[in-house]
Amino acid sequence: MNRIRQHRPAFVTGFENEVVKFNTAEELLEIEFVKNFSRNDNFYRYSLGSGALMAEYEDGYEWWVIGHIDNAEEVNLPMWMPKERLNK
Repeated sequence: MNRIRQHRPAFVTGFENEVVKFNTAEELLEIEFVKNFSRNDNFYRYSLGSGALMAEYEDGYEWWVIGHIDNAEEVNLPMWMPKERLNK
């Protein structure tokens, strides 16, 4: 069984971060605090980067850390790669 620990930026206070167990990527993506990230109109995909579950927006040019996964190598999701917009 795997676990995800919810991430909130340090400036967010007054909330308890959740720790939720899951077995599959499908179960992971059904966890409520994870699922909330996909409700944005600009949502692109979920991905993994250095043990963190990421939510990508705007075709991957914007992103947020959702949480940290104990055994991320066991989760079948695309790898996160940072993208940078180039000014023309």
